[in-house]
Parts: sequence; structure tokens; C-alpha cells
Amino acid sequence: MAQYRLFAGDDGRTHLEPIDLHDLPFENGPGDFKGIGGSVLGDASRVMVMQLKSGARTPPHRAVPSLAVLLEGEAVIEASDGESVRLAPGDAVRVETTGRGGWRLGNPGKSDALLALVQMPPPPSGEQKSSEQQAGEQT
Repeated sequence: MAQYRLFAGDDGRTHLEPIDLHDLPFENGPGDFKGIGGSVLGDASRVMVMQLKSGARTPPHRAVPSLAVLLEGEAVIEASDGESVRLAPGDAVRVETTGRGGWRLGNPGKSDALLALVQMPPPPSGEQKSSEQQAGEQT
């Protein structure tokens, strides 16, 4: 399972980079829950399942902070800098940007794809942390 991060750079464009969800700061539970931990990515405001028809490709559009997980089929996510990643079922993308033209979605496969999208409102200004910052806090 591959994981990626879509974020806005100082150049005003969006970029993709691989991340490892194991690097998130996990809080382990007490007692019987010892060894089971969680990491809060954000507060969900909407949960959607999107259907991407075979051959579909959106124009560049605004990204909403969210967690996208491909459930079935194939999908391509492209950042505004032109970099793209091809997703297989189980692959995830943490979307951290709200910029216009933030991303485009496509389905290069021969069958329809299903993408789960958990939208999260952005945190108050100055509170959003990069995956590098979160990993650094863990050490």
C-alpha cells in the first residue's frame, strides 16, 4: 500500500511526495488497548465515495483537505506541477492544500474505480504541520 502527500509549495503549485503513515505520531491506548494506537489527521466534515468511470479525467480543480483512499480499480492523481502518481486499491493520498488547480483525477483503467474521500476542514492558520514536522515530533 502506497501513501502520498499532496501539498502547496512556496511556488504556488501543488506537489506530490511519498509519505509513510507509520511515521505519524501514534498515541497508544491504556490497559487492554495497549499496542493499539491512533493518529488524528483532522476532523472529518464529509465522507464521500466517488466513482471514476473508465477513461475519465477531470480538469485541474481546487483540492479540499482530505484523505483519499482508492477502494477499487485504478486512479491517477496529478499535482499542478505535473507530477502524478498511479494508485492501486488501498493506496492513500493525504491532501493538505486548498489551492485552485490543486489536482486532477483520472482513471486509466478498463473498469470503473471507487475512491473514498474523507474531507477535513483546514486547521486554523498556522496549525497545519507537514509530515516531516509530525515525524520529527515523534523522535
